[in-house]
Amino acid sequence: MRILITGVTGFIGGHLAERLNGAGWAVRGLARAPEHAAALAAQDIEIVQGSLLDRGSLASCMYACDAVIHAGAWTGTPGVPEDEAWTTNVAATGWLLEAARQARISRFVYLSSVAAYGVNRAPVIDETARTPLVGQLYPDSKIAAETLVRGAGEQGLATTIVRPASTYGPRGGAWTIGPIEQIKAGSLVLLGKDEGLVNTGYIENFVNGVLLALSSPAAVGETFNICDGVTTTYRDFYLRYAAMLGKASLPTVPAFLARGAATSPGRWLRRLMGKQPPGPWSVHFRFNPSRFSIDKASRLLGYTPSISLDEGMRRTEAWLREAGYLAAGETG
Repeated sequence: MRILITGVTGFIGGHLAERLNGAGWAVRGLARAPEHAAALAAQDIEIVQGSLLDRGSLASCMYACDAVIHAGAWTGTPGVPEDEAWTTNVAATGWLLEAARQARISRFVYLSSVAAYGVNRAPVIDETARTPLVGQLYPDSKIAAETLVRGAGEQGLATTIVRPASTYGPRGGAWTIGPIEQIKAGSLVLLGKDEGLVNTGYIENFVNGVLLALSSPAAVGETFNICDGVTTTYRDFYLRYAAMLGKASLPTVPAFLARGAATSPGRWLRRLMGKQPPGPWSVHFRFNPSRFSIDKASRLLGYTPSISLDEGMRRTEAWLREAGYLAAGETG
């Protein structure tokens, strides 16, 4: 079986490629900059150059493939024009789906995000929750892309949508290297008690869930939350990284400052200061009160996260030290 993975140079895409390659799949990874995939190529993973912005490269890279995992996306990187970000997340998903249909691909797994739930404040959120647009580019692009995936499924393509939460672990960016670098720079601050909930997803747990979604007949036409099924507060999550750097505390500012930045006066003031105002979903996510249920994945796929938060953080710290992000004198 040959599988195409988009976004193969990313955190999740790279881990998926390695796991599938080790399981005997012939893995082809789409990379805009193949030189960034040298470590994967050294493992006999086929790397092809292409871009989600180039419709022609998407069709050609699917030749002789049996399945697709669409992990490539714009994840909120600042400085990207809005039309380019929308094309990357939405139009390119449509192009891939059409190419998959023409290539008679047997399975198409789309990696979306729990951002699709927008500003839903329910204590527990499962896959039956509505996903209305919220007026912010990242969540709205994921919602729109999911609509395309479901439409392709109704037309006969075997599709599955996976919604990751806060995925962390070795080689991770936003939820791993990001906090460490921000703490070093003094730019990571706690917002009051910072009791918003982080729905963690250790990378090994998440990859296990995606592979179940890829292989299980019960996953066709379905949507799944895939994370650890547990929560911790932002305060606890970030203080775990602070401890790795030998710090017992982090700077704290009143929570109302963050909430106020999303109000009309706050947005006006930030623009006046030359700063980008936060979107409604960004503020909501930092104060998120919800746990994302994995009961459906457990019931239909047999998904059971095996790595706890404590063990996941232990492994993450070991990798951060090995990779040089934690100096020898810093003790957790």
